[in-house]
Amino acid sequence: MKNNKLLAVLLLGGLTLVGCGNNANNQTTDQANTQTETKNEVEKENKTENKTEDKNVAQAQSLEEEPRYNTPIKMGFDGDLCMAGQNLAEINGYFKDKGIDIEFINTQNGKDALSTGQIDVMTGEFGSLIVPATKGLNYVFSTASHSGCKSLYVLNENTDLQETSDLAGKSVAVTNGIGNSGHNTLLRFLNHDDVNPKDIKVKPVEKSAVIQSLEKGEIQGAVLDDQFAQEFLQKDIIRPIRSLTSDEDFGKEVCCVAAFNKDFVENNPMLAELVAEAIDEGNTFAAENPEESIKLLQDKNLAEGDPEVATDLLKSYDYSLTNEDGETTIRSYFDDYKELGLIPANKSTDELVEQLWRPLGNGEVDVVRK
Repeated sequence: MKNNKLLAVLLLGGLTLVGCGNNANNQTTDQANTQTETKNEVEKENKTENKTEDKNVAQAQSLEEEPRYNTPIKMGFDGDLCMAGQNLAEINGYFKDKGIDIEFINTQNGKDALSTGQIDVMTGEFGSLIVPATKGLNYVFSTASHSGCKSLYVLNENTDLQETSDLAGKSVAVTNGIGNSGHNTLLRFLNHDDVNPKDIKVKPVEKSAVIQSLEKGEIQGAVLDDQFAQEFLQKDIIRPIRSLTSDEDFGKEVCCVAAFNKDFVENNPMLAELVAEAIDEGNTFAAENPEESIKLLQDKNLAEGDPEVATDLLKSYDYSLTNEDGETTIRSYFDDYKELGLIPANKSTDELVEQLWRPLGNGEVDVVRK
C-alpha cells in the first residue's frame, strides 16, 4: 500500500526578544511593546508547533536518542491465535533483528495494563478496545493484523434459526460479559441486519458452559470466538448464522490490531515503528506458513487446541489486510458504535480517527540511526 512517510525531525523552538530603545522617555512604552511582541511571538510559535507536530513526528533526532531505546519492550500476550503475529515475531527473531528486546507479560486485563503503561503494546480486538479508548484509556491503534475472530452460532439441529431476525424474543449468550467484545459484536450484527437489540435477550454465560446451555435450550444462540467454536463446528454441533470472518459486510474488516500505550508512541515513534514492522512480519509468516506457525506456537505454549483445528482457523483469517483497511474498519466501528449509543456522538468520526488511529509498521515513520 502507499504510505505517507513522515520524516522524524527534532522540533526546535525559541523566543525572539526585541531590544529596548535608549530614550528614557520612551523606556516604559518600549518595554510594554516588547512584552506584547514577545507574547505574540510565543503564541504564534505555539500555534505553529501545534500545526507542525503530527501524530508520528519523532521528538528525537535518532532512534538512539529516544527515551525507551535499549530497554525491554513490554508486550502483553496470552494463548489466543489472534496474537499469532506478535508471538511469531518473537519466535522467529524479527524483534531481535531490529535490535529490540521483548519482555512478554501475561495479562488477562490488557486494556488497563496498556493504558497505565504496565505493558507498551499488545494485539487485541477492535471490538473490545475501542469503547474504553473513547472514554479516556491511554492507548492508540496502529497496525492491522487480520480479519475474523467471532461469529454468532446456533445449534445445527435448530433449522428454524437461519438469520439474526429469527432470534427475536430468544436468548443469546455472550461469554466475556456485557459490554465487552462479544456483546458489542452481537450489537453490530443486529444493527447491520436492522434487528432491534431490545428484541434479543442477552445472557452472560461462562464459555465452558455455553454448548451445554445451547443443548438444554437455555439459550438459542451464542457469540463465540471462532477459535473456541472450531471443535464443535467440526463435530456439526453448531453452525454460524453471522460472522466477522466470512460475511460480506465484515469479511474485509480488521478484527485484531496492534495497540500501543499512547505515551510510548508519542515519546518513541521510531521504536514503535520498528516494533510494528516486526509484528507485521510475523503476520506475514502466519499467512504464508500456517502449519509451521501452529507448530512453532504450540511448542512455545503460545497456542492451544488440536493442531489441525488451529491450522484451519489460522487459514481462515485474512492476513492481507492493510493499514488502509484498518482505518476503514475503525471508521466503521465508530459509526456503528455511535449509532448504537456505545460511544458518545459529540465527536465526529474524523476527530476520533485523529485521536486514536496511529498507523505504523509500513514505513509511516522514518527510522534514523546514528
